[in-house]
This record gives sequence, C-alpha cells and structure tokens, in this order.
Amino acid sequence: MKLNLSWRPKGKSVDDYLINKANLVKLIAFTAVFALCFINIYRPFNSQNWYHVSPIKYFLFSFLLVLTGILVIAFSRFLMYRFVHRYSLYYIEYALWIIAEIVVLSGFYTLYTIAVNDHLSWWSWEDVLEVFKNANINTVLVIVLPYAVSWLYFSYDDKKMRLQMMEQGVLPLPKGPAVAQFKDEKGELRFSVAFENIIFLEAADNYVVIKYVNQGKLSEFLLRNTLKKMAEEFQSTSLRRCHRSYMVNFEHVVALRRHNDEINLELDVPGLKQISVSKSYGNETTEAFLLYSGHK
Repeated sequence: MKLNLSWRPKGKSVDDYLINKANLVKLIAFTAVFALCFINIYRPFNSQNWYHVSPIKYFLFSFLLVLTGILVIAFSRFLMYRFVHRYSLYYIEYALWIIAEIVVLSGFYTLYTIAVNDHLSWWSWEDVLEVFKNANINTVLVIVLPYAVSWLYFSYDDKKMRLQMMEQGVLPLPKGPAVAQFKDEKGELRFSVAFENIIFLEAADNYVVIKYVNQGKLSEFLLRNTLKKMAEEFQSTSLRRCHRSYMVNFEHVVALRRHNDEINLELDVPGLKQISVSKSYGNETTEAFLLYSGHK
C-alpha cells in the first residue's frame, strides 16, 4: 500500500543512473576507498592528537571509522533503492537525503571523537558543538567529493552508452501517452488532445499557448500555466523544452539546423516558422532529436 506523499516538493526526477543498483554499489565502494585514503593522508577530526600510535594502528583505527560510515551509507542507499521502486525521487529530495547522511555520519564521528579524548566532555555543550561542527566539515569533504566524481562518471557513462545504442538502432524509444492532458496552475484539467497532434508549446506571460493539428490545420489553446511546470509534467515524453519560450514535440521535428552559434528546428507542418534553440538547451535538444525525430 502506497503512502500519500502529495505534500512532497516537486521537481525534476533523479536520473536512473544515480539510483540503479550497480551504480549504488560502485558509489559505496568508491566512497569507502576515498574516505580511507583521505583519513590516512589528511588525518581529519584532530585524530593525530588523540593518541600517539604507529601508522599501522592508525590505519586499523581509521578502517573501523570508515567501516562505520560505509555501513551508514549502505543502509541509507538501501532505503533509497527501495523507495525509488515505489515512488519518484526528486533532485531536491536527493540533495536533502545527502545532507541527512552527512548529519548522521557527523553524529557518529562526534561520538568517537569525544569517547577517545580525555580532554573533551559530554557535559560541555561547547565541546560537543565544536566537535560536531568540525565533524560536519570533514564529513562533507570525505563523502561529497567522491559523490561528485561518481555523479560525473555515471552521467558520462550513461550518455556514452545511450549514444552508442542510438547509433546501433537498439535503444527503445520511450512511449508517450496516447492523450496529453493539460492542467492549469491550480491543477484543474482544462484541455486534452491526442499526443501525436501536439506540435509545440509557447510561453506567453503567465500562459502557455498549445499549438496542435486539428483536421490538417494548426490550432491553438491558451492555458494559464508555465512552461516550467509543463516541462516537469511531460519530462519523460517527446515533448521537450528547447528554449525558455518553447517546448517542441520532437516526433514532428524533421531537421536541426546549425548556423554559427544559432540552432533552429524545422517541423513537419507546412508554413510553420523555425523554432529557435537556446544555447543552454543545445545538448539536450540534439540528444532528443537523435532519439525521437522521424519516429511516429
């Protein structure tokens, strides 16, 4: 039975490559190796002042410290993996999830630090807060750096694989809905149309103009909403944003033209002007064109 999570903040869903099982395991393993190296090289948490021990003993102690952190992260990512099998996970929630991991890890490291230091007291709020603050700073360095590197690698690997599959013609096209349902800013359904008949959407102040084909002619419907919300609503379909003022159904795009720094899209509707592509959407537009165009 699913919970009612309608109160959750909406946004762009986390990409699959960040939450699939194989990459989660790689993330945990890479973070463990990075953390072990980081602790032994830089010796954070003022650990070099705890006890004067040999490098071997320090390594063994740091291994236990890292093991604790990895167990916390592994449990956290297990919960994330189970969560995304039932619900969507948005980027804002993903960021909050990482912050929660940092806080929990910092709590454990604070416990360790005070437990092994005779000059620190559990009864001194100044000691606890100072150690917890330093623990947060060091924990950010220990896990955010490998998280960022892993994110970049997973993103690069996913794009490389998708392009190879598209070139080989083996990448299945995402299926769009048979009927597109457009809701206004209050969430009320205002307009429904066959998805294949949608040509593009255009922003007009606080409205969106829906351009669609009706009996061979181009028609339009004015909807009070924003392109940002439309992009979130149709993010898994061929209706993609290519400009701050335009979203285009890439199943109707027949050509992508580049001239100097300008990119324009030609659609299969006679007499229709070209649609401009902004630089910030250049890569996404090219990928969408390769994925969808020419497939109906």
